Amino acid sequence: MFRCNEVVERASLLIDGDLGFWPRLNIRLHLAICRGCRAFVEQMRITHDLTAMAGALHDPAPSEEIAAALARRKMGPGKKA
Repeated sequence: MFRCNEVVERASLLIDGDLGFWPRLNIRLHLAICRGCRAFVEQMRITHDLTAMAGALHDPAPSEEIAAALARRKMGPGKKA
């Protein structure tokens, strides 16, 4: 079974699903008895999920009205397109 520092070193691999059977089993055994590491790994999972959700979102293209207003603003006051 892994120690706390070993769990911390491998937490990202666990969350990404990049650990083999035995390392994953050793971490799960450790998490069954260590509340601190369980909390750490859960926080890592939450951060991972939120980061993935934020990356999946994209800024929609501005409407024609907003694009025109931005273009006018770039040209400066009193100037016409």
